[in-house]
Amino acid sequence: MKEPILAGLDAGSASIKTVIARVNNDKLDVIGIGESESEGIKKGVIINIDAAANAIEKSINEAEHMAGLQAPDIIATIGGDHIKGLNSKGVIGVNTKDKEVTPAEIERVLESAKNILIPADREIIEAIEQEYSLDGQDEIKNPVGMSGTRLETKVHIITGLKHVSEHLRKTLNKMRFSGKDFIVNIRGSSEACLTEDEKELGVVVFDIGHSTTSIMVYLEGSVWHTAVIPVGSQHITNDIAEGLRITIPSAERLKRDHGFAFIDMVGEKEIIEVPTASGQMRTIPKRVLTEIIQPRVEEIFSLCGKELNKMKYIDSLSAGMVFTGGGALLPGLVELAKAYQTAVKGAAPISARIGVPDKIEGIRDIANNPAYSAVIGILMMSLDEATQVNIPHKKTSEKGKFKFNFKNPFSEFFK
Repeated sequence: MKEPILAGLDAGSASIKTVIARVNNDKLDVIGIGESESEGIKKGVIINIDAAANAIEKSINEAEHMAGLQAPDIIATIGGDHIKGLNSKGVIGVNTKDKEVTPAEIERVLESAKNILIPADREIIEAIEQEYSLDGQDEIKNPVGMSGTRLETKVHIITGLKHVSEHLRKTLNKMRFSGKDFIVNIRGSSEACLTEDEKELGVVVFDIGHSTTSIMVYLEGSVWHTAVIPVGSQHITNDIAEGLRITIPSAERLKRDHGFAFIDMVGEKEIIEVPTASGQMRTIPKRVLTEIIQPRVEEIFSLCGKELNKMKYIDSLSAGMVFTGGGALLPGLVELAKAYQTAVKGAAPISARIGVPDKIEGIRDIANNPAYSAVIGILMMSLDEATQVNIPHKKTSEKGKFKFNFKNPFSEFFK
């Protein structure tokens, strides 16, 4: 049997990434990578279909050339600050003859949970199972095969603006792709970076992109919160350009080559060269650059904290936090996160790490690059055929939920 080929696309505001992989023994064997400069995309949303199509085509062509084959179709991420998450419930009476829950009953109760009022300009992108209840028995992960009369479910629903997905679909249609499979980028990043233990214990993922930072919270194995804040790594670049009076391209290079998030990690005598408007070079202490960067990173932390304070699950995030996305390449990010929490609240440092998409085989160039987390993650999700529809029907276990009675220091970080 011929090995299936999967292709994923992450069209961001800064760059467009394509990954082609062969499915080999239920694992991703990466055979092609493409990356092009983004055009026609702002804040993760397509604003010029023709320009975006040209840029996307360059990325796909590069990946196909490396792979030595043509992608049969493509799965794409969708993102931007229009993405919102909410939790919903559904309930049905079990209609089977012997009152046994079947996959068809699961689909019915999920459809019931999706029957919610949302603005006319929005649509449901994904509905993600959290847990089930059967005749009052709670905390069931997979009720198929169990018997009862009343089946309830809790579901996390992710919505987005209709025109955003429609423009992405039209852009892909201009090539040869169907544009039928979209997955929210933070969901892909989470799948690529998190362990199952982290999802069970409770963890928050921050995907720091070009113009936005996406947030996703997992509790007891399921998604419970999704949000996007309109600040990303480009804001850091803009601050550098304004603070040092240099061009945006020069500021981006300076951030990439010498940037640090945490001033305590930069020596007082370290010197770097900075270009002037006339093209000449001048020298400044490296700490001056960090003094520009650190406040913006702290602002991202603060905004993320305000978002998480809207929910009541913070005490359960025992696995801490994971940073990913292109913005997570900034050195000192994790160290600043720990110091920021200690300085602001005087609490013990929390668990924090950088998440990378290292669950792949084949071309390993991107395995340690958090900028590729989203595109690798959506390919990982597509390994399960059931994730090709809007309601991903997971292969779940009967494993019970963890309960914690101790005070988690993580909660102090976001107050």
